[in-house]
This record gives sequence, structure tokens and C-alpha cells, in this order.
Amino acid sequence: MTKVKVFRCRICGDPYIGTEAPAQCPFCGAPQRFFIEADDWNPHEFNVNLSDISRRNLEAALQLELDNAAFYDCAKNAAEKIGDHYSFAEFKALMKVEREHASAISKFLKISRPELEKQACNANAPANTKEGWERENRAIKAYKKFRDEATEPRLKEFFGALVEIETDHLDLHAENLQQIKDEIQQ
Repeated sequence: MTKVKVFRCRICGDPYIGTEAPAQCPFCGAPQRFFIEADDWNPHEFNVNLSDISRRNLEAALQLELDNAAFYDCAKNAAEKIGDHYSFAEFKALMKVEREHASAISKFLKISRPELEKQACNANAPANTKEGWERENRAIKAYKKFRDEATEPRLKEFFGALVEIETDHLDLHAENLQQIKDEIQQ
């Protein structure tokens, strides 16, 4: 019988217990390669001497993640109201991941993670899925720019991971939008 181990995600810092690292972080969505065994964890992982541009980019990223988390929270509540269980689950999971990104960014900035402010959303899931796709697309463009502007290797890695994670979200929204189109055409 395989023994469980404790792993840590280098993107969000959260621990995970399992026989092996998960394919994706259940907290922030980072790919498996960002997991290390907890014994190998560097307690200074988020202590980076930030350049002015990286500080500004992290602050912009924090606001982007908080706005997206608040939007997904609204979309989750809208889906729950109409009994759309799939969209409820999807938007809830996306909200949690975006909040986890905000927490990780806050660690780099050495601040407490700010609370979510209310965001408006649509009453139906297809419209919220379309807006979610647009939000993820904007995030990817911003994080590619932030990655390229970072002089700190750790931030290049961090923003690069966010590009991958948000691309997964973009793909999820694209699949859902295609499914909606297919259902309408039938």
C-alpha cells in the first residue's frame, strides 16, 4: 500500500495530502509540476524583492483576480437561483481559484487579501459564461505582459503559471459556449 505524503504548491503555497501530487492544484489550478514535497518547501517562496514595475503589476493582478472572483460569486448565485447545478458548480470553483490567486498575490505584496466587493453579472449562465471567457482572455493578456516585464525569476514563473491556469479557464468557457451553440442549433 502506498503511503500518503504532504506536498506544497509553489504557486499558491497550499498543502496537499495524497499518494502523489495532483494533476492540478485543487486550490489554485496550477499544473502538477509546481508541486514539491513539503520537506522541500522554501519558507521564503513569496519573499521577493520587488521592482517597481513588478509591484504595480502585482497590484493590477490582485485587482483583476478580486474582480473576477466577485463576478464568479455573482454568477454562482445567479445559477443557484435558477437551479442550474452545473453552472453553480463551475462558477463556484472558478470563484475559489480566483480568490486563491488573490491570496498568493497578496503574499508577494505582503498584505492581507482584500475582501471581495460586489460585482454585477447576468441572470443567465450563458451570458455569464461569455463574460467569463472575456475576463479570462483579458487576464491572460495581462499576465503574459506582466511575465515579460518581470525581472524577478520567481515572478516570471508565477505569472507564467497564471497564464496556463487562466488558459484552462478560457478553454472551459469556450467548450461551454460551443455546447450552448450546439444545443441552440438542434
